[in-house]
Amino acid sequence: MIQVLSWNIQNGEGVDGIISLERIADTIFSICSPDIICLQEVSRNCELKDGTQPDQLNQLSDIFKEYEPFFGPAYNVLRPGEREREQFGNIILSKLPILSSFNHILPQPTDSSFRHMPRQVSEVTVKTSFYPICIMTTHLEYGSQDQRYAQVKRILEIKDDIDKLSLNPAKIQQRGPYAKLERSNKLILCGDFNFELDSKEYNLLTNNSKSKDGLIDAWRQLNPKIEHAPTCGIFDKKQWPEGAHCRDFAFISDNLKSNVNSFAVNEETDASDHQPFVLSISDN
Repeated sequence: MIQVLSWNIQNGEGVDGIISLERIADTIFSICSPDIICLQEVSRNCELKDGTQPDQLNQLSDIFKEYEPFFGPAYNVLRPGEREREQFGNIILSKLPILSSFNHILPQPTDSSFRHMPRQVSEVTVKTSFYPICIMTTHLEYGSQDQRYAQVKRILEIKDDIDKLSLNPAKIQQRGPYAKLERSNKLILCGDFNFELDSKEYNLLTNNSKSKDGLIDAWRQLNPKIEHAPTCGIFDKKQWPEGAHCRDFAFISDNLKSNVNSFAVNEETDASDHQPFVLSISDN
């Protein structure tokens, strides 16, 4: 069995306003010792609310020494007057060997009526004791449903590419860039999607779930008659005046639906404005 933990950590900022990646790590290990950790809202040299500009990739690499990090920046810029480049995105930390990794920038359709920022999805294929698994994590746009919809469409296109490449690799193989890359069509996609249940974005991501090409909501696979546990708004009422609700999900490919063992949301911690969850996948 492998355990995948996903959490929007808000740069390590808790509901108390204190920024602490050590507290994030302590919370994670109080839940379990996951094989894969997917964290959203990780920054490098961004100015945080406490005035600091930490390199959180280096900090998390030091804290999670037993894990191999893969950081996927949504942007990489040099701000005027700064000497260090600023990056913001998601990180995947893996105890399992990472066979391949990719960083995909997602669409950002033009709309000047609201604030928005670049978004991306991180992809790694990890080696397990039973078969390789593709892990993807993302953090979709908050302010625009149209942008989220375009971003979901792109994620589905990436999944389609992975499916086709894994089943039909090039017949001619050479060393170096032309060698076959391991990309598994057994897929787990998790993160902060910033959409609500049964929104048009949610339905687009899952509308093919009756076919082998679709994605399945792992919670609903296990709990078809139980409402999703809330993943934000439990403690932070300022950012989430609508109260507790779900916007963090795990989706799986059809070929993993019989392997979903458990899905647990930690509703106790206030170390971020979101709640961590753990998805367990078995090998039977």
